[in-house]
Amino acid sequence: MRDKELYAQILGIHKSWRVADVELKEPTGEVEVFVERKPGVQQTCPICGDASSGYDKRRRRWRHLDTCEYKTILVADVPRVQCKK
Repeated sequence: MRDKELYAQILGIHKSWRVADVELKEPTGEVEVFVERKPGVQQTCPICGDASSGYDKRRRRWRHLDTCEYKTILVADVPRVQCKK
């Protein structure tokens, strides 16, 4: 199993997303996991669940549970959507 597949399994990445890259940063004791939306996946409103059009995305970083002694940092361009309701 490769590092991207391993982290997708460990983190429970939703099927509309994928692990694009994993970087080990030994000096800072971090593993950065870059997650991105799969191409062609319909965006949905996080509140009502209806299909919605996106108007931009924002780079976000947040900490997940540690992997062994390394801090696990998730990095993703999170889409923002315009709900029809």
